[in-house]
Amino acid sequence: MKNNLMILILLSSVFFTPPPAEAKIMMGEKILIEDASEEIFTIGDEIEIKGRMENEFIGIGRKIVADTDVEGDFIGIGFNVHFSGDAGSDVYLVGGTIDVKGTVKGSLTSFGKNIRINAPVQGNLRASAEHITIAGKAEGKTILWGKEIAISGEFDDIVLYGNNLVFAPGTFIKGDLTYNTPEEMDLSHIDILGEIKWTRPITELAKEKTRIDVIKRFYNFFSLLFPAMMMLLFFPNLFRQTADIAGRKFIQSFIAGLSFIILTVIAMLVVFITIIGAPLGIIIAFFFFSSVYISRIFPAVFVGRMVLFKMRETTLTWVIATFIGIFLFTAISLHPTAKIVINVISIPAGFGALFMGRAGLIKRLRKEKIL
Repeated sequence: MKNNLMILILLSSVFFTPPPAEAKIMMGEKILIEDASEEIFTIGDEIEIKGRMENEFIGIGRKIVADTDVEGDFIGIGFNVHFSGDAGSDVYLVGGTIDVKGTVKGSLTSFGKNIRINAPVQGNLRASAEHITIAGKAEGKTILWGKEIAISGEFDDIVLYGNNLVFAPGTFIKGDLTYNTPEEMDLSHIDILGEIKWTRPITELAKEKTRIDVIKRFYNFFSLLFPAMMMLLFFPNLFRQTADIAGRKFIQSFIAGLSFIILTVIAMLVVFITIIGAPLGIIIAFFFFSSVYISRIFPAVFVGRMVLFKMRETTLTWVIATFIGIFLFTAISLHPTAKIVINVISIPAGFGALFMGRAGLIKRLRKEKIL
């Protein structure tokens, strides 16, 4: 008897329990969604949602406009996302311009460029954007990251990271206020029951501890030293020969380099005019600017080698000479006028030495009938 009763209960649960809702996938240029009981996943250019949705919604499109009461989670990703209505669960919005109105019974999470929220949020409120405007009520914890943040309404604990914070008169904070801004603010016009904590951005603290001009000097030095050492490591003969030509044949290198730079710039402009030649122009421009950047160190490296003229011709000698030459180059460049002069002189000379060395190699290979 008990076995028959158990079987009857199992059969009743199978036949009388409503089937779970199925997911529905929609794709198209313009999509209109009205009352729906199933889960919705849609991709389109313009997506419009009306009526009541009993399950979750996930939408990806250029423009999403939702005027709906949704029971499940609502996830919208688009260039323009507008949500209004009653959300029974969590809402996640990502896009360029985001506008939220209505009521959110769960938590609200939003990432974009411009965010406007005018809705009570019963859960946590998290938003990150360049411009954020919040007007409403958040019963959970509020965390905002933005460049400019405007706030009005009623909040519990709130944490803010921004450059410019604006609190409307009458804003009420029941919990603690923690804000991170370059300057401490006058908050006498708003009501705060909890503690107020102010911290400066890490970038501002770093500026105080380490002067920015010192960082720039180290950067200028190592940005030249690193590629020079890589070139010396992988192409030692090319590196030494170019530095030697740049120093011993300075005038010839300067004239050749200046002429070749002018011709290369004109050639790139001509190549970029044609659609077919544009990819070739990009390749040429990459190698050209890389060569120009590294070329300015060769005369300085030659000077460093002359300082060590009594040392033998070894890799260590050239490493030390490179270090000395680049140090002298960056030290002279600290003066604005001297920086312009030394670059104007060194770049054509180094570039010309690089070109003359390769031209001499090709000439020698042809003479030996290798090419």
